[in-house]
Amino acid sequence: MSGDALPTTAMGETERAVFGGLADLLIPSADGMLSATEAGVAGRWLDEVLEVRPDLGPPLVLVINAARGADPAGAMADLRRSDPAGFGVLAEVVVGAYFLNPQVRKAIGYGGQQSIPIVAEKPPDYEQDGLLASVVGRGPIYRPTPPHMRKHA
Repeated sequence: MSGDALPTTAMGETERAVFGGLADLLIPSADGMLSATEAGVAGRWLDEVLEVRPDLGPPLVLVINAARGADPAGAMADLRRSDPAGFGVLAEVVVGAYFLNPQVRKAIGYGGQQSIPIVAEKPPDYEQDGLLASVVGRGPIYRPTPPHMRKHA
């Protein structure tokens, strides 16, 4: 793509269909769980992922364009072999979109992030189980910085 502009992240029906075909290979319907497309990853949830992570849009479009018109399984195999970074982007977007779906979160028993206020305790919880006792007991230790790593002012 040297000299060309980065691809737009606008996804039409064709791009969403290609994305959905690849997504279903990553997350098929099984054991009562929705497939990627059944969960709407190529629609609203894709849009939400790209709204939060617009940096994933251009590399995702490259992946989709490379898979356009190809058998999804073959395109996926080529992607995994020849473009691991592109495969990583695809997987991240698919999984992110999948877990945005409330039905999916409910099916796995994930209610979402919750705000849990920190309650000041004496002693703090991390000191109550003795996990840090050996570190505190040994006292401060350090290794001198080797001369070749010291900054000279």
